[in-house]
Amino acid sequence: METELDQAALLKQQEIKRLESISNLGNLDKLRKSEIQVVPGLIKNLLGVEAAGISILDETKQHFLAEAGLNKTETPRTGSICNLTMNLLDNLVIEDWEKDDRNDGTENHLEIQRRFYVGVPLINPEGQAIGTLFGISSAPQPSPGSEQIELLSGLAKMVTEKILALAEVQQLSKQIARLNLKAKLSNNLTKEVARQRQLVEEAREEIHKSIRSASRIQNALLPKKIPSDLDVSIVWKPLNIVGGDIYILEDLGDDVVIAVLDCTGHGVPGALLSTITSAAFDRAMNDPAVKTAGQYLTTVHQLIKNILNQHDKAESTSDEGFDGSICIYHREQKVLSFASARNSMLVISGDGQVEELKGDRKSVGSVRVPLDYAFKTSQIPVQDQIFVMYTDGITDVMNEGENPKLFGKHELTKSLQIWSDHSPKKVANNISIAIENYRGTEPLKDDQTMLIFRVK
Repeated sequence: METELDQAALLKQQEIKRLESISNLGNLDKLRKSEIQVVPGLIKNLLGVEAAGISILDETKQHFLAEAGLNKTETPRTGSICNLTMNLLDNLVIEDWEKDDRNDGTENHLEIQRRFYVGVPLINPEGQAIGTLFGISSAPQPSPGSEQIELLSGLAKMVTEKILALAEVQQLSKQIARLNLKAKLSNNLTKEVARQRQLVEEAREEIHKSIRSASRIQNALLPKKIPSDLDVSIVWKPLNIVGGDIYILEDLGDDVVIAVLDCTGHGVPGALLSTITSAAFDRAMNDPAVKTAGQYLTTVHQLIKNILNQHDKAESTSDEGFDGSICIYHREQKVLSFASARNSMLVISGDGQVEELKGDRKSVGSVRVPLDYAFKTSQIPVQDQIFVMYTDGITDVMNEGENPKLFGKHELTKSLQIWSDHSPKKVANNISIAIENYRGTEPLKDDQTMLIFRVK
């Protein structure tokens, strides 16, 4: 009996600490105006559910910081399936709530019928669950794959870091507002105001740390080895530490897969889509039936549309995907197969002539492109050429002046003709210098990726 009382007292103490941490989040309405509003839409597309949200559960209520398809800002905590996820401190998947043993018939306070549910807890640094990231549908569904659960877990960590960082900035901003009011009555608060401003800067640095953490995850997905029979140089510059541009360089033995891809969006949303795209390419590279460049784009197109549920243009809430180009170097035949989605590749011959190779004018994953669309493949004999693959962040650089102009494909081609007799590394370096000289102090507006290679 005494042990049960001790256990109950411990649980009560833990709940008090958890509620204190939620109280420290400050004004939830201000958190609702942050960039986490895009997250429920991503969850809906990833799971193919009717509704999704980010919830915070206090003593009596479930507050939605962001939602898609719920049309509510709060519901009673009693009867919330998210309460189960929070108490478990672990991921929760329920294929059919009506058949689940944990369904005690408590009233549903959502407008959508609850059948299928996936929830991931939002866990603070003290190990307490303050809420959930979840998706829900009115019809039963099979459990999502391990890749989707892994993506949701990573997204939950990033959302938790963002919420805590925004709450800290909110608290510090209140302190500064109070100090500014006191400064009107006293001139002796200069040092304290400066200290509080420093605290705000430190809070901003914490936000940047979370973004840099996401950057390390994205960097881990990039290739680490270059095949010995290729001379390769790569320029990869995300606009906001993380971004939507990625490149692929994978040695499969008989073939080498080389791709440069510009995924929809910038920053964290773009990085999340690039993670999904990288996983889709991994699956395609493990499919023995996929051989040519066009087959790779076709396969990845189908995978992305299925993962993000982008089948019906009228019903889809997103149009994520990528533009880019892909080459497969077939070692035995000494040829490249090439395909592209709204992109091109430049080929520099030994005499300095630059040829542009174009592919399909369709984006991979787009709701406007049919699921069964087949991307075309071109064959290129490998001789003494330099191949230049790039995203539009290279050509869309603007110069200074009252009537700024794009760097464009014309300037890029001119620069490539000048430096055609150099190695890929020198060509990449000189193109980077040409772009910097062209833009002057004009800020960049997009991620930049350029992969230049030659077969030895």
